[in-house]
Amino acid sequence: MMAFVIVSCGDDDDDSTPLLDIPTAYISDAYVANVVAESTVITELATMTSAANDAESNAQGATDVAAISYPATLSSVTLPSYQELVEDWLVELVNSANDDDGFQNPGLGGTPADGEEGGLLGSRLLDENGLELEQMVQKGSFGAALYNHALTVIGGDLSNSSAVDKLVEIHGTGPDFDPSETTAAATYSRRRSNQTTQMGAFYDIRTALITAKAAIEGGSAFNTERDQALADYLLAWEESNFATVIYYCNATITQLQAAGDDEGALGNAMHAYAEGVGIAHGFKGLANKQISDAQIDQILTLLKAPEGQVPESYQFLNDATLLEDLQDIIDLVQSIYDFTDAEVTSFFVNDPS
Repeated sequence: MMAFVIVSCGDDDDDSTPLLDIPTAYISDAYVANVVAESTVITELATMTSAANDAESNAQGATDVAAISYPATLSSVTLPSYQELVEDWLVELVNSANDDDGFQNPGLGGTPADGEEGGLLGSRLLDENGLELEQMVQKGSFGAALYNHALTVIGGDLSNSSAVDKLVEIHGTGPDFDPSETTAAATYSRRRSNQTTQMGAFYDIRTALITAKAAIEGGSAFNTERDQALADYLLAWEESNFATVIYYCNATITQLQAAGDDEGALGNAMHAYAEGVGIAHGFKGLANKQISDAQIDQILTLLKAPEGQVPESYQFLNDATLLEDLQDIIDLVQSIYDFTDAEVTSFFVNDPS
């Protein structure tokens, strides 16, 4: 799809400058056939997450929770470093579900007892360190598996626009970009977007992918437009990921301040906290991103969950001064992506309008 502007420069000098014709909707005649692998990854992630949810629902029950498998296709597209972590977390998650006791808070200055496996705090299943591992295996996979696979697609053969179909699917939406039908990472790019004005990361991603597909179908003359659109897609995804870290840091602050001694409320606060940890951690080690690994390490350290070390997530239940660290994360992410104060405020709610 191309439109041309013909500029006449004289009888012997006729210059034709091609212009990219960008449709208003995403069009693909063979979408389902083109995204079989990506659809499998999305389905496997949902299956693994459902099994983790079931483990939480049946924790400390009369019947042991069965081991949770790591689906093969999902595992194969995940960064090896994160793949190893997921394998360990799935075992620990089941161990926590099958422990006889609920979560034992070590208290201010304490550490988990030897042999402690974690358990329920309210309705949330935490490991002995206070971390909800379900969020680590699910939310972290948005980056370490899904975004990682998108990078593989972009680094591969872009001569056929079917590659862009794969980028639509792996993000967690479809060719109609229906915000009510999102899954995986697209659920969170949608939540960081205004559904009334149709502005924000979800709609930036839609525009970028429509443009990339048109550019590929337009031919090599539009490789510059293609590459820019793909870069825009990745940046919008990344920004929505870390805008969601802002959301969960703010939610953790708000919920912990209001929880008091209510175990259900405390468990929900630690659930929000773990979502932020997982979403941030999942981008560690990825190529082609704006945030550096050192900055992610800084975030994880402030979250008391640095990579390669035993987390001390339970400290957030016992030390109110750590809420300042969550605000420091919000400020750091804002500075990395140059978010305005108004944007940051909008990230505190889902689907702002």
